[in-house]
Amino acid sequence: MSADDSMTRAFDGLASRIDALGARSVGFTSALLGEGVSTVALGTALSLADLRGDDVLLVDGNWLQPSLTEDAGLETAPGLADRLARTTELDAAIRRTAGSRVAFLPVGDRTRIRPALRALGSFVATETGSFETVVVDLPPILAGEPFVLPWAAVLDQICVVLREEATPLPMLQQALGRLHATNAPCIVLNRAKVASIDVPAKLIAART
Repeated sequence: MSADDSMTRAFDGLASRIDALGARSVGFTSALLGEGVSTVALGTALSLADLRGDDVLLVDGNWLQPSLTEDAGLETAPGLADRLARTTELDAAIRRTAGSRVAFLPVGDRTRIRPALRALGSFVATETGSFETVVVDLPPILAGEPFVLPWAAVLDQICVVLREEATPLPMLQQALGRLHATNAPCIVLNRAKVASIDVPAKLIAART
């Protein structure tokens, strides 16, 4: 079994849970930095692509710490921010890897625009219509509330990641209190060690 396959299998349960909810679009956030949100978003995107047998768009929507974009070496590439600012076409910004059902949209130039409710609503409902599933990596709620709440209003499901034996319960409660989502957020317990999962080759390949 390859490293990619192993990572996919690790998130099968979460992917099945999201699939059972019928969610097309899902965002992953946390209370604090360092909870492993990006890894969970990536693993879930891979697993959902395998489970649903169709294309998944993985979006780096983390205006504070866009680690997926950085890991792919796409810090200067056009991406989500540029599309929201209407300075690039979506197809030109999406990175696809041969043999993978997961396409990747880096964060882009965050100085151009801040994510707003109307623009995000159009992006999710209309512009990403060719994808069976949209998975968004978001910043932590307490540090990036203005960047999370607009997404929470337009995505079908929000998942809050907390690291086992690390996230203080009062901080989680405070974060959930600020999250105004249409559907009740699901809680994802991350049992992985901080550096125990490497970024798979499929994301690294997105830089080409």
